[in-house]
Amino acid sequence: MRVPADGQPRLSRAFDLTVLAMAAVLVLATVEVTGSRLVGLHADALSIDDPTTMDFFLVWIAVPLIALFSRYPVHLDRPGGSIEIGVDSCVLAYLGAVADRPYQAVLLWAVGAVVAQCVDYRRMVARVFNVGVMTASGAAALWLMDLLLVRFDAQDRSLAEFLAVMIGCTAYLAFDFVISEVSVALESGDTTRRQLVESGVLISMVILVAVDSLGYLAAEIQRALPPAVMLLLAVPVLALLVAARSTTRDRERSRRMRVLFDVSRSVQSQTSAEDVLSVLEPGAQDLIRVAQTRIRETPPTRKEVGARVTDGTRDWWLVAPEWSRLRATVSSDAEHLDQLALAGSEALSRLKLTREMTYLARHDTLTQLANRDVFLDRVEHALQLARRRHSRVAVLFCDLDGFKQVNDRFGHGAGDAVLVTVAARIRRCVRASDTVARLGGDEFAILLEDVQDPDDIDRVSSSVLAAVVERAELNGHFVTVSTSIGVATSDGDDTGDTVLRSADMAMYEAKALGKNCVARYQPEFGTARVRKLEMVEAFRAALDAGEISVAYQPVVEVRTGAVVGLEALARWRHGEHDISPAQFVPLAEETGLVVPLGEHVLDIVAHDAAALGGFGPYGSPLELAVNISAQQLRSPAFVDKVRDATESLRDVDLVLEVTERDVVREDSLSLDAMRRLVEAGVRFAVDDFGVGFSSIGYLQNLPVHILKTDKTFAANIDHSARSVELLRSMLLMGQAMGLDVVVEGVERQGQLDRLRDMRYDVYAQGFLIGRPVSLAEAVASIPTAQPAQPLSDPEPVDGWAQLSVPPEQQLPVAAVQGAVTGPHP
Repeated sequence: MRVPADGQPRLSRAFDLTVLAMAAVLVLATVEVTGSRLVGLHADALSIDDPTTMDFFLVWIAVPLIALFSRYPVHLDRPGGSIEIGVDSCVLAYLGAVADRPYQAVLLWAVGAVVAQCVDYRRMVARVFNVGVMTASGAAALWLMDLLLVRFDAQDRSLAEFLAVMIGCTAYLAFDFVISEVSVALESGDTTRRQLVESGVLISMVILVAVDSLGYLAAEIQRALPPAVMLLLAVPVLALLVAARSTTRDRERSRRMRVLFDVSRSVQSQTSAEDVLSVLEPGAQDLIRVAQTRIRETPPTRKEVGARVTDGTRDWWLVAPEWSRLRATVSSDAEHLDQLALAGSEALSRLKLTREMTYLARHDTLTQLANRDVFLDRVEHALQLARRRHSRVAVLFCDLDGFKQVNDRFGHGAGDAVLVTVAARIRRCVRASDTVARLGGDEFAILLEDVQDPDDIDRVSSSVLAAVVERAELNGHFVTVSTSIGVATSDGDDTGDTVLRSADMAMYEAKALGKNCVARYQPEFGTARVRKLEMVEAFRAALDAGEISVAYQPVVEVRTGAVVGLEALARWRHGEHDISPAQFVPLAEETGLVVPLGEHVLDIVAHDAAALGGFGPYGSPLELAVNISAQQLRSPAFVDKVRDATESLRDVDLVLEVTERDVVREDSLSLDAMRRLVEAGVRFAVDDFGVGFSSIGYLQNLPVHILKTDKTFAANIDHSARSVELLRSMLLMGQAMGLDVVVEGVERQGQLDRLRDMRYDVYAQGFLIGRPVSLAEAVASIPTAQPAQPLSDPEPVDGWAQLSVPPEQQLPVAAVQGAVTGPHP
């Protein structure tokens, strides 16, 4: 019998119908031959004592036995399905031996075949075919037995009858096998010869022919012994059925293991999720031999069995009908589908991980832009195309201005949000064919391919400048950053690294030009960059060698001229030349060397403090001011470093100066460090006050004691009424907040006179007061007789009266306040 692997009829339909027709012809011919005899047979003519009648009744037990034994076949798997060779042929042997006439056995066999298929689980098309092949093979075998049997009396039964029955059973198995194999071959498209020579057939048929001898043995027992003795055959028959079931399921289990291994190996070699799924569905169909098995995105229903396949983010389901089969149970199907789904899930997860790792290797995880490696690869490809097409390639190197302040003030989370926003804005400024990449930190790059019009570069650059500078809202605060853009172009004669490096140099030139602008690469930029790198290395070496010295500039009280403090300023002499702090201090901040620079200056000040004890006015200690950076404030070791230094200062008080752009950020690490140092007796000064940030609200929360106004506020006070009034308002504000105010940039006598005329408690610093000098010169310049006590509080004098400014030239008070405070950033 055939068990098809596909529920849909194929090319074998005609052959199946032919088999069914042949079986019908054989049955109808048998009915025609026996019709008159069956009509003359009456129930009241039957006697229990008649041996022939008793045989007729015993024959009828064959029908349920045929139905029972057909449930325990031996399976021979084939590519297009499987062949079932059943032990029901032993019932055929029994019928061939006990039936008085072959037509009796044929009719009973046909009835048994129909009943057996009616209680089967298969689809109708398979059951109809199996009725046909079973009936046709059985009828042919029974008629063959009748032709071979010689009519003997009961006493004359011999080995010849046994051989005839065995030959008939062999013929039955051969007919059933050949017909089923031809049908499977036609259905699967394989050759019939290949199907017939598959291994396992001969040994299975030999075993089953031996089993058929039990049927002949039952017939002999019926003839010679009481019918009850036949019950003794129940034990070997049951053992046979159990063995057949066990053998079938063991072979099925082994087959499924092979299928699982093959499919698992196959899915691991696939390169896409679609390929994995395309292997899983036919693999599942082959695994459980159910053609309706499908892979889909919906889970199984109540009458289905299924297993989930997942790649970690998306789910699929291997689903099959919930059928009970001779070779496997529903739970076995579910278990094996789970194992197959597990292999598929592992393959899908591996592919997903590979995709993610490939993506991460080529993209920036924060902005989802291409990374440096991908960008350089695309630049190289664009340069190759430019050489062939005689076009140009442009690279724009963008570095954000003011991004560090955002990070310091609002935290790195806010900085990341700004980077994501900027990335999206830049992407909107370019074509789909162009590439935008994040190179690292706050650096972005744009590749413009196939540039035909040079004005296109200017248009993109202008668009990027305008897009980036738009303010962004972060947690209720509006933040504005800009970008400096360096542009480098090539017609294909350069390498990708060279073009990117040229754009980088041009970006630094844009920074030097004032930021938020565009600079095109010029050959001389390379020389300047090399000089800068050389300066960095020279400064690093000087710092390691202790060649950075300190100069001291005095701070005086304006009314008395008393020296109240000194500011320590770093100095670097490189070879025969003095390097300006305006050059090496920004360089130190840019390269991270500002932290060791600050520690070095602090060590020198702590050492020099011993020479400055006892020089303070009014019996108070002299103040030594040291400039520090925000990087130092956030350094974990900075507080302990300053505490150690204060212990060495003894009779000198320490003041730490922080620029306004650093303290206005109010990040928690800096504030905590400042408060801890104030508790240790350190005072803080805000340097360059009034520039960089226009809001003074931050002064309410910072532990500062001194305001040092930027030198631009004192630049014109000796001849500008507006400048006098603006500075005066800053002095008033400092007095109201209890802060000392130091006016920097006092370089002319007229500036100092104007400060004296204001009659406020104010301090001055500048070249007029004293230039930065060595420790020995600073000590020598301090008057030996400092004032013993401060003067009485002065009466402020209106600066306008001193300058005799006409009323029409005076600034309104509101305008003065606006100039100081200004709008919030």
